[in-house]
Amino acid sequence: MPISFLDKNFGSMFFSLLDSTRKQIRIISPFIGYKTALALVNFIEETEIELDCVLITRFDREDFIKGVSSITGLECLKKAGLKMYALQGLHTKLYIFDNESVIMGSANFTFNGFYKNHEFGILMKDEPEFSKECNNYFDGLLNDIKNDNDWEITLDRIAKEKLYCDDAVTGRAHSQKKPRKNQSPVTIQPNQVKWGAKLDLHGNGTLDIKKDRDILEEMLKEEDEMHTQKRNTGVWLKFEGNSENRIPNHMTYFERRKKEHRKRTFFSKPPSGIKEGNLLFMTMVSTDKEEKGTPIIVGYAYTSGFNEKSIVDDNAPFNSNDRRGRYPYFVELTSGRFLKAPIKEGITLKELARELQADLYPNPKSNFNEIICTHRQKSHLQVTERAHDYIMQRLNTLFKEFGYEEL
Repeated sequence: MPISFLDKNFGSMFFSLLDSTRKQIRIISPFIGYKTALALVNFIEETEIELDCVLITRFDREDFIKGVSSITGLECLKKAGLKMYALQGLHTKLYIFDNESVIMGSANFTFNGFYKNHEFGILMKDEPEFSKECNNYFDGLLNDIKNDNDWEITLDRIAKEKLYCDDAVTGRAHSQKKPRKNQSPVTIQPNQVKWGAKLDLHGNGTLDIKKDRDILEEMLKEEDEMHTQKRNTGVWLKFEGNSENRIPNHMTYFERRKKEHRKRTFFSKPPSGIKEGNLLFMTMVSTDKEEKGTPIIVGYAYTSGFNEKSIVDDNAPFNSNDRRGRYPYFVELTSGRFLKAPIKEGITLKELARELQADLYPNPKSNFNEIICTHRQKSHLQVTERAHDYIMQRLNTLFKEFGYEEL
């Protein structure tokens, strides 16, 4: 088959070629998106063929903090059995399917790169000679990385990096608070931590890592954040607990609620915006695995909505005075699914801030501080459809790992 050009449908072509792949898939991409990573994981888990999957990518902290590459996506791929290696200064995008077909071009292995951005590439389908040359290039690059040092990305490395990234997100949130009178605003400096091989491209020793900012990557990031979201999504974060009385992170959702009505959640003010059929992501104000305070999503429930009769009275079957005083309003939960694991194993708000950033809430927030702090003093917050998709995908992954309980 002669060369054909791709200026759209990168994703469709990738998964079409993947469906006919029988031995190996090799990927070189600086950025890794969560949705594309999950789609590849689902394919691997569903196929009866044992594929050899190898990925070369960047492992730059600033990429994870800004959300241009997903550390959670890398974690999903690693758990699915991919071998992954880190290379600094990487810009190549190359996808090799067996010794048969190749896609090369500008598209990163991200949802935007595959489906939304203006990209251009070349498809060589059923071209074993060309594919062999690309595999030779891949092998040479991989050998150089291995010879430089042990740069294989492990689950332990990912877990440590997630902690650093979450701390960085929180730190930027604090630094982005509105400055006091006569106080100069804090300038946010990009995080320069990079992990991976530094290959000598010019035969003159160690690479100079003080490179100019990659303008193309910045443009891709801007395109990723420019699309708009519908304001009334009917999808909410429902917070339980508060910063003065955090829920113990070793408990499961139902252990915490065993003395309460399982099919109700309570509010301090009438939640008139919650309608029949709306979805609530139940979010515990707790602490993470490092005992740092953060809201954590542990499951979801559908609701019949709020009505004027949804008020606790003296005859209500609850022992806590809070149900008649501080939190007298409620909505009924009709169905739902919750993580069968300690709260600390759920999805933190820090992760959502890192992965979704301005796309978390229908009214976009301008910085990490607004994203992290918007929930304070609120019982519920509406989120975007993109946030719904991300949280649901992450919960389903956690349900597979830990199990779940039905409402």
